[in-house]
Amino acid sequence: MSARLQKFLLGYGGTSLATGLQVILVPWLAVTVVGLPALHLGWVQASVLLPNLVFLLFGGALADRRDAAVVAALACLGLAFCHAALALYLYRHTPELPQLLAYGAALGVCTAFLQPARDNLVQRSARDRRGQTSERRVQKTVTWMMLAQYGGQAAGMLLASRFDHWGPEILLGIQVAILSLAGCLLLSLRERQTVSAREGKKPHALIIDGLAQAWRRPALRELIALMAFNGFVHIGVFLVVLPLLAADYGRGAGYYATLQLAFVAGTVAATVTMLRRGQGGQPGRGILMCLLYSAVLLVAISFGPTPLGLILMCICWGAVAAASAALGRAIVQVFAPAEYRSRIISIYQLALFGSAALGALASGLLSEYAAPLTTLLWAGILSVLALLLVAWSGALRGVRLSDREL
Repeated sequence: MSARLQKFLLGYGGTSLATGLQVILVPWLAVTVVGLPALHLGWVQASVLLPNLVFLLFGGALADRRDAAVVAALACLGLAFCHAALALYLYRHTPELPQLLAYGAALGVCTAFLQPARDNLVQRSARDRRGQTSERRVQKTVTWMMLAQYGGQAAGMLLASRFDHWGPEILLGIQVAILSLAGCLLLSLRERQTVSAREGKKPHALIIDGLAQAWRRPALRELIALMAFNGFVHIGVFLVVLPLLAADYGRGAGYYATLQLAFVAGTVAATVTMLRRGQGGQPGRGILMCLLYSAVLLVAISFGPTPLGLILMCICWGAVAAASAALGRAIVQVFAPAEYRSRIISIYQLALFGSAALGALASGLLSEYAAPLTTLLWAGILSVLALLLVAWSGALRGVRLSDREL
């Protein structure tokens, strides 16, 4: 493994560790410290994701216009500042809904600039000593990236499981330190860039160019549409229904962290398996199979498993989610032209996380007036319908990857 790839993976893993802490910290602050109901929890979770609807495309355009490593490093410092500000506030006050919404929105803005810039460094890190790479090398680098992401998230969730003992201030301080270090590592990957025609274009023109490039490629177009569905249905349900189920079981923050860790354990297991066996030459078909497995799991959980059963199902859910994410990201990295890559990555992530914000609101609303288990059942039914539609279209199902150079 090259030194460049090591720096990238360490930086990526550091940002993921901070995210793992955040995934536990934000909803648990809302549920246990502030005591918000399900609908307000949906708003808090959505506040982290809604800025993607506005800023993610601009983040992709900026990363294509400037050095992606510099943009990623600055976004890390912005996230560190947000966590530091909340830690200082907690020393004197107990936050309420407006403060949590402002904190979530600030995190969302910084994350919108971090995600496309950070993922654009994949092909830069996948190059060999001659500065060349291939589709297979990109696939393997994406898998390493996913392992760094899930491993970092697992470490963050393990730290978050100490919430009841350490308190949120210490956990926020850890996030500040880790993000500062990750920013330095990502900054070390910067390269000298030549001035291009993109310098004279306005951000909205760059965004329109990226949208046009994604639309011209049927496989990318279908993949992005499917990711929008996954974000709305699967991530939205995961963000809202899982903490509600954990609270209903009455086992505290430790159990909720255990569910998150079980999910991450599944992602790590699936990613290690893909590192050993590869992603295969037909990633589109793999994504469709993952959609089928997700539907089965959502329906199974809707029947109300035991606490141990829910943990086991979260492991399976994590494995399916990891496989789908790795396959989808590899397709984007290979099919997106280099000069448009950050913008197409941002479109992909906008579809996934922007729709997840709307899905969190919908899940919170349905869970407020029906029940969390009913929300899971409907999510499973909709997943089956989406599978039938995408399989009938066929563009994503026909994607094939090889060893050709990029």
